[in-house]
Amino acid sequence: MSSIPNKAPGWFISARADTLAILIGGPLISVALLLAILHGPAFLIGALLFALFLDVPHVLHTHVRLLAEPLEYQRHKVRFWASLGLIGALCFGLYAFGAFAWLVAIWVYWQPYHVCKQHFGVAALYARKSGYRHSTTPIRTMVLAGFAAPLLYRISHGGFHFGDYQLFGQALPFANITIPTPPIGPIWAVLAYAVFAIVTLRFIVMQWREGLRGEALPRFVQVMLAVSLGLYNAAYLLVGDLYALILIGTSIHALQYHLVCASTVQAGLRRTSDQPVPAGLLGTGHRWVRQMGERPWIWFASLGMASLLVLSLEMPSVGLLPLIVVLHHFYLDGVIWKRP
Repeated sequence: MSSIPNKAPGWFISARADTLAILIGGPLISVALLLAILHGPAFLIGALLFALFLDVPHVLHTHVRLLAEPLEYQRHKVRFWASLGLIGALCFGLYAFGAFAWLVAIWVYWQPYHVCKQHFGVAALYARKSGYRHSTTPIRTMVLAGFAAPLLYRISHGGFHFGDYQLFGQALPFANITIPTPPIGPIWAVLAYAVFAIVTLRFIVMQWREGLRGEALPRFVQVMLAVSLGLYNAAYLLVGDLYALILIGTSIHALQYHLVCASTVQAGLRRTSDQPVPAGLLGTGHRWVRQMGERPWIWFASLGMASLLVLSLEMPSVGLLPLIVVLHHFYLDGVIWKRP
């Protein structure tokens, strides 16, 4: 496996790649989506390209991560298949009983928590890579508050509604759906933003004090947290269209996930380079991932084709297949990245 490059110390890939993806690529995609909203059909074309080349591939990267290390797959095999079966049954059941709006609501409410956890997790990983010696709990508190406040604001100021999406003459499965929201008054959003302001100010002061001793978080992590929280709050406060809001809030998250998975998969392939390839379907999957790690074009082409397959089945499956894949990704993400 000598053809798999070693990552730069302190980074998932390298300083340039991480910075271009997270601090430049994510914000640029968000701005592009914001501008596309103003041009009607241009937004749906942009959303389709975003889903094809970035969003769905990052969801599928979870499965690549598992197949990269057969022992890791064996450890999570039961939970993998059981959760896939339960989520599939839930999706088909809610659709069969005419509760598709509630099914979409699971996606809408789970997504902020999923993204929030990753932003904290990635920040904590960078902190550990840089030798940061202090607790990362203040980061988690600030990120949680920064995601809860705009969510409560949107719930208490008009709720969530998908627009009338017509793509090539066909309405998307979740078009014109209004998401059920709890009866929360605006005062809760005010209180949530007050808490967010307090914990953020405390975090800034803490970083300033640690900086005087040369022990603060890397500037890259500080900027990443500021940009991520800023974009997420701007989306929830300023963007009325729910689909655009979700995509804008996912841009940095998806790029982060690609970096983390690419780095982890490559490390796993290096660790298992001398191990025998398992027999059967698992072995076939592992050989495919090994080829992906050795040849980047296979990596991109395989994720692209799998993404195209998922998206092509969205209309025939009335949106159920993509939802099953995404919700399964949400669940697995909370399983495979936990420390033993």
